[in-house]
Parts: sequence; structure tokens; C-alpha cells
Amino acid sequence: MKRLLLMLLSIMYMVATVYFYLKPGAPRFVVGSDKFLHFVGFFFGGLLFLLCSKIGVKGFIKIPFILFLVIGPIVLEFLQILSPYRHFDAIDIVFNYFGWMIPVLIFLFIRRLQIFPEDRSSKS
Repeated sequence: MKRLLLMLLSIMYMVATVYFYLKPGAPRFVVGSDKFLHFVGFFFGGLLFLLCSKIGVKGFIKIPFILFLVIGPIVLEFLQILSPYRHFDAIDIVFNYFGWMIPVLIFLFIRRLQIFPEDRSSKS
């Protein structure tokens, strides 16, 4: 049941991300405000990827999801050129990658600390 739920969440995440990336946007009022949205959107993608990995979602959805996180930021940014009031911005791509990589790197760092705990009592 958990795997099915995560598969559905992954599909919904990818569809929602593509929709919000490509829907015609309104003119911006605050310059640069979309960087935070790019980061947060892909941050949730990174968290969802970690959940899929932890629960053991395999094959059918995991591979497309990984490809979406790796290739998606570049492809979606180029496709924004075709949407009204949208434009290409290379910095958005950077924030997208930071968004999904930061939770993954934090998880890997914490996991590594748990595998190699430092024995503080022997150094005293």
C-alpha cells in the first residue's frame, strides 16, 4: 500500500511540476522571487525520492523519477521559452538542482555519520 501511494505521489509530483513550469504565468512583481519556488518545488522532489528509496519503490516509477530529477530541470527551463510571460533563466536550473540535491546530500551525510559513529570515550 505504501509503495502504491508513493508511486501515485511521484506521478502527481511530476505532472504538477510540469504543469506549473509550463502554464502561462502572470508578469512578476518581485524580481527573483521564483528562485525560491524553484528550490522548494524540487526540494519536495528530493524528499519524495528519499521516501521512494527508503520504502523500496523499484523499476516502473523510480527510474523515470530519477530521470525527471536529473534531466527535468534543464528540459523544463528550455520549454519555458514557449510559454507566455515565461523565459529561460540558467539560475533557475541551478536552484532546481540545489532543491533536490540538498535533502539527498543531508540524508547521505546523516546516514554516513550513523554508519561510522565516532567513539568519543576512547579519545579522552
